[in-house]
Amino acid sequence: MTIYETERFYEQDNKKYEIEKNKDFLNWYKDIISKGYHPFMKTNELQQLIDNIVNWYELKYPEKELEYFEGISHTKFKDIKSISNVMTLRQLLFRLSNKQNFLMECGYRAKGGKQYPYICIHISKKNINKNDFNEIPYYIIEANCINGKVLNAYELDEYLNSKKNFDLNKLLSRLNKYSDKLDLTELKESIFDYKCDNELRNKVLQLAALKLLYSKNTIPNRGYERAKRFINEFNKNLSLTLSIEEIDEIIQRDYNNEDSEDKKTSNQKKLIKNF
Repeated sequence: MTIYETERFYEQDNKKYEIEKNKDFLNWYKDIISKGYHPFMKTNELQQLIDNIVNWYELKYPEKELEYFEGISHTKFKDIKSISNVMTLRQLLFRLSNKQNFLMECGYRAKGGKQYPYICIHISKKNINKNDFNEIPYYIIEANCINGKVLNAYELDEYLNSKKNFDLNKLLSRLNKYSDKLDLTELKESIFDYKCDNELRNKVLQLAALKLLYSKNTIPNRGYERAKRFINEFNKNLSLTLSIEEIDEIIQRDYNNEDSEDKKTSNQKKLIKNF
């Protein structure tokens, strides 16, 4: 890009990656909370996560390394070896806070507690005979917090038609017909939180890609290269489907196409600044 095109590029940055200024994200976050989502991270903590990822990738792929692939060499540092291969996703996760790490791994969670890698979900009985002291008031379901696979549901054998392996979603679909006898609130909440956590993670990561693209520590083409590598690496290592469509559209815009009135205003601002 020319200097003029680069200026136009940064002028069009609406800073969506600054969460407190991103009305669309804040409205979405409030909406899922109103629908029953139980957030475990505040917006400032999500912002810290975005910033941590951006800082990591600017260290992982420094300017001089990207310049080398552009044909610019620095003989002073010709003996320096790239460390990008050892700055793996696992190394990044190790350096994140517990909350940030949990969102990145995006496991199931429940009120019944969590002892990695398992969670416990209570399914209470309805219409309990309080005079029958031998009657158990609830069932406890244990599941893998990573993939939601149910580990033991033998107490629910009378409600299940099969003892084959199944996950929390299938368990809910099989127990829904007994909602008059069983309180499935915790099970539903766990599944809904998991769905929202996944969506939240993807939104945060897409915002991190935007911040990498628009970083003032580099130039647009290198910001784009970092953002693209970041998306590809996270998709590969966490089996995600993050999209590069947005950053592709941004980098491919015609930043030299400005109508005469806009150009006149831009030139006037420059004259005033220089004066």
